[in-house]
Amino acid sequence: MRRDFRRLRRAAAAAGGAAAAAALAAEAGALATRLPRPPQHIAGYVAAGGEIDVLPLLVALGAATGAGLCLPVVTAPDTALDFRVWQPDAPLVAGAFGILMPEEAAGHCVPDLLLMPLVAVDPAGRRLGQGGGFYDRTLAAADAAGRMPLTIGVCFAIQLADEVPAGPLDRPLDLILTERGLLVPVR
Repeated sequence: MRRDFRRLRRAAAAAGGAAAAAALAAEAGALATRLPRPPQHIAGYVAAGGEIDVLPLLVALGAATGAGLCLPVVTAPDTALDFRVWQPDAPLVAGAFGILMPEEAAGHCVPDLLLMPLVAVDPAGRRLGQGGGFYDRTLAAADAAGRMPLTIGVCFAIQLADEVPAGPLDRPLDLILTERGLLVPVR
């Protein structure tokens, strides 16, 4: 399933990635009004492997809500993600797996809203990730600390699957955003 949806994702990015990123950013104001609580810090991600580019959305959503921005950092295998403060004009450096991240001096951040990448997602909000478990560990740690963030899966509409396999520790997404609009998972 991952292989097939990664292929679809790469094709969607090649065919209309810039337009999709612009469509997401255009939804920031409407999305901000639909949030159950105003965020203090929003985490996005730097797109890799055909993922939809959320940086324009992250910047627009930060402006619409007044929230600070941050990006994830992989500090070690089999750990939760760390997050560093990010400004749109700040340099990014290559980190683990070659993924771009803020420099170490950027400072630590604890997001209360996560824009999450995914390979596939189903109508119930079950997310199929890359397979490394970083977001799963991050959400488990946040939940254990009593700081569970709002989770928004961001993807191309082509990444919507009929059903995604989920284990007992998988947490469904709160919302799903595609270039075609916002979806509320059916529970």
